[in-house]
Order: sequence, then structure tokens, then C-alpha cells
Amino acid sequence: MAKESEPTSFPSREEREEIGRRTNAGFARVERTEVEASAGGIPTGPVAQELSEEEIRRRVGSGNFEAAKNDLQTGSINS
Repeated sequence: MAKESEPTSFPSREEREEIGRRTNAGFARVERTEVEASAGGIPTGPVAQELSEEEIRRRVGSGNFEAAKNDLQTGSINS
């Protein structure tokens, strides 16, 4: 990190253009990747089955389940 008393030097225009070309080439290399014909799209269906109350109670414990079930706090607007 440069100290405030040290002068800041910027690369020349040619150096900045070269940096930009290398950056763009890197992005293009990633964006133009080929995908196998057999590869499917991104799955959008449900990931797992819905859990029953008994299964949730078994996984988190009866006390935690009851505490969360009877929680009087309102949920966050942003969640």
C-alpha cells in the first residue's frame, strides 16, 4: 500500500490498453467454453422431498422444534 507522501504513478496508455486486452481475452476464454451435447440445463425442480414435522423434530430435537414453533418474533421483511 502506497504511503500518502509517495507520488502515485499510473501506467501509460499503452500499458492500460494491454491490461484491458488481456482482461478481455480472459473473459472471452471463459465465456466461449463449449458444453457437451449430453449436458443438461440447470436443474430447477425441487432438490429434496419436503420434511414432515416428525422428521424435523427428530433432526433438530424436540426442545428446539417447540421453541422455534412457538417463537413470537416476526420474520424479517428482507428474508
